[in-house]
Amino acid sequence: MPTKLRIAIVTRRFGARFGGAEAYAENLTRVLIQTHDVRVICQEFDSPVQAPFTRVPCNSLLPRWLNQLWFNLCCHLLVRQGYDIVHSHENSWVGNVQVVHVMPVRYSLFMHNRSLVKRIGALLSPRLISYLLLERLRFRVQPNRVLVAPAHQTIDQLQAAYKRLPPMVTIHPGVTLPDDVQTRNDALESLGLDPSAIYCLLVANDPLRKGFMTILSALESLDAQYHLIVLGGPADGQDKLREVIPPALAHRVHAFAARPDVCRFYSCSDVYVHPTLQDSFGMAPLEAMSFGLPVILSSKEYCGFTACVEAEHDALVVADPRDACELAAAIQRITQDAVLRGKLRTNGLALAARFDWRQVEQAFVKTYAKVLDKSPA
Repeated sequence: MPTKLRIAIVTRRFGARFGGAEAYAENLTRVLIQTHDVRVICQEFDSPVQAPFTRVPCNSLLPRWLNQLWFNLCCHLLVRQGYDIVHSHENSWVGNVQVVHVMPVRYSLFMHNRSLVKRIGALLSPRLISYLLLERLRFRVQPNRVLVAPAHQTIDQLQAAYKRLPPMVTIHPGVTLPDDVQTRNDALESLGLDPSAIYCLLVANDPLRKGFMTILSALESLDAQYHLIVLGGPADGQDKLREVIPPALAHRVHAFAARPDVCRFYSCSDVYVHPTLQDSFGMAPLEAMSFGLPVILSSKEYCGFTACVEAEHDALVVADPRDACELAAAIQRITQDAVLRGKLRTNGLALAARFDWRQVEQAFVKTYAKVLDKSPA
């Protein structure tokens, strides 16, 4: 295998602000470019990473599924020559290293709590049919193709959905430990927030899919000193988020659109809450641990990262992420028990230190070597 590989990173949107999968791609690229020749192929690029990129035109008039087909076709033409490895983070046939960040479409439609009516409806939807066909092409067995999952949960779902699959490997994402953490009061002052309140934090590109409604219900049962900070999503989506906040909670919920200074929000918060109903991994709670925040997670049936965590030692785990009473009780345990809070902070930080992006890069380079070993000369 060449010491310096030519790698194409295929992702429709490149930049951590777009979500967890995009943050995975961005941080991996950050370390890969120090050793290898890397080019990003994308439609949107919003990142401080100094990587060369090729922008595929995006037609905003097209529905998303047609734009996905267009993007895949363009990438197919762009990567036919000049690369040792084509590393894809998209639902696409393009790429010999395929990172599967989300629940497989086939598993979601036909095996994940779907009624018969919804299953029939899926077969009548051009959008869903196109996603299923793309996924089938993506998971087609080829000598030089490998599937990478951020957590074991995704591999279980793949094996349940498909009988024949390429070789698979689990490579967890990493985290960068902060060099300098802003004090809580300084961070709160910079955001215009009251330092006497207790702040729960949720960081999510789509908060409504990460347990936002459960957190609101939990907040209603807690004292008025408990507040929620929610960070993520586009600026034009904040009005939609505020529409679901009960008027009685309006002054206790502080919503911010996605922004680059996310470290400020980790620094000012007291508890990180992540009652997600579906997360292949969950990078935000890992990042929260790297800032010394005590974390509350959904059980491993809902959140892939939880399989890496020892409950009551590294984090608190709620059995049912829809149970607001269970979540409220977990929040109170952390905020009212200094010994528990200190233990979760210390152990969570130690756990985060084991998720190093350099180790992630090394795992991918080993995967690249296996792919190249099986590629035709």
